[in-house]
Amino acid sequence: METTPDSKRKPRVLICTPEITELPEGMGNAAQYIRAKGGGLGDISAGLIQHLHKDNRFELHVVVPRYDAKIRDLARITYREIDAMGRVLGRQGVHLVTDSAFSSLTDVYGEQEANPRIRRAEAFQRYIINDLLPRLEPDVVHCNDWMTGLVPAAARAAGIKSLFTIHNVFTEHAPQCDIDRSGIDVRRISEFLYFKDYPSNTAENWRLNGVDFTATGIHAADIVNTVSPTFLEEMVSGQFDEIVPPGVARAMRDKHAAGRTLGILNAPGDSDDPRINPHVIPYDIADVIEGKRANKERFQKDMGLKSDPDAPLFLWPSRLYAQKGPELLAAVAAASVRRHGMQIALVASGDRTVEAVFRKLAATSDGRIAHRPFREDLGMRALAGSDFVLMPSLYGPCGLPQMVGPRFGTLAVARITGGLKDTVTTLNASRTEGNGFAFGPHTSSALAGAIAEAVKFYRESEETRRNTLQRVMSESLERFSLANTARAYIGIYEKLIAEG
Repeated sequence: METTPDSKRKPRVLICTPEITELPEGMGNAAQYIRAKGGGLGDISAGLIQHLHKDNRFELHVVVPRYDAKIRDLARITYREIDAMGRVLGRQGVHLVTDSAFSSLTDVYGEQEANPRIRRAEAFQRYIINDLLPRLEPDVVHCNDWMTGLVPAAARAAGIKSLFTIHNVFTEHAPQCDIDRSGIDVRRISEFLYFKDYPSNTAENWRLNGVDFTATGIHAADIVNTVSPTFLEEMVSGQFDEIVPPGVARAMRDKHAAGRTLGILNAPGDSDDPRINPHVIPYDIADVIEGKRANKERFQKDMGLKSDPDAPLFLWPSRLYAQKGPELLAAVAAASVRRHGMQIALVASGDRTVEAVFRKLAATSDGRIAHRPFREDLGMRALAGSDFVLMPSLYGPCGLPQMVGPRFGTLAVARITGGLKDTVTTLNASRTEGNGFAFGPHTSSALAGAIAEAVKFYRESEETRRNTLQRVMSESLERFSLANTARAYIGIYEKLIAEG
């Protein structure tokens, strides 16, 4: 692929992401083996790249870490063959960052004693800053989350426009001396860095004062976006100051005051559709009741749940971490199962202590509660086989299950915060409005009340449920579309390119 400056070439966009679930076939046959998922970022990166590749108005480049262990597991090839694959993909615009920090990694964000997260972030950004930016000279570099937070600073120093997308508010800190030791010439970008503490003594600032990676991305980028409009409002209004790191909150308010922030709602991938997803028994809008019944029977067997086609089945689709509110479900699970004759399935991994709580609940539930670690295929079968999806999050930058679920006729029970507020509205079947069961307070009693409302809907006549699910599925497929999300990002790229 030609990468020399040329006035006749298409505008060049470089997307930097630490995770991705798939790449377009048109970016090379080996692209199918580049997969690494830690959360929703992998899904939205894949979907955006797919649509940009199809749109074809930009010369598209993508950079991701080379996770050798994952590639070898998928492709069953040697390290030498992976090296050759990397060279081929590079000519197609897919750039793999080769470093020992990534080679044995199985969890994208997991901690390793030899290669902690901060070292991996430095290795990833060193290649982007030292090699890709000067070689590609992109018109726009699109950076995603804290592992790319230094890149906007380097882009600004080089006169390259940048967009920084916040998928989560996590950040890391490292002093300039450590960043410099990693191979990034920090002196060239120091004027665009955002420090944990205001710099005072120069020597101490070099050795002790941590550079805030996420805050630097926000501070240095030309435009910053969150992945839902409401989460942007919550961040800049200080609603989650006890959760958002102080530097990140300050940098975001400054950027917002400058008029350089916006919220762009994420969307599910195009394959998240019961008509075409390879992991489910296919069904369409017309036969949603029948299709879900068949998938429920199979999913109950997969999970070891009691076979009961009439039991309302609630799915926990999110990672088992405090942000997602699993303690709320744990507090009401046993009583809800007894009271409503319902079932609960958790297809999720996360905090081991939380996993143990639900394993204990499952063991005493008489086949009404079940937990399995997350697998992509099982997660898709869960959405097709469940009736409701549980999302009682404390806060939510966006979330995808509450948008994927309705495509499968699986309605969300969600707390109104962040992207959940933007996507879930209270169902009123008689008035043909709403798409789920929303609640406000982050309490177990509020969750229990929303579950009761969901069960009440489930006990409606089959005709009422069919009409409602058909409407919600149709609206969701149209509204929660990656094509809409991609158009919003394309608009930003074009705005930055026009600004020169």
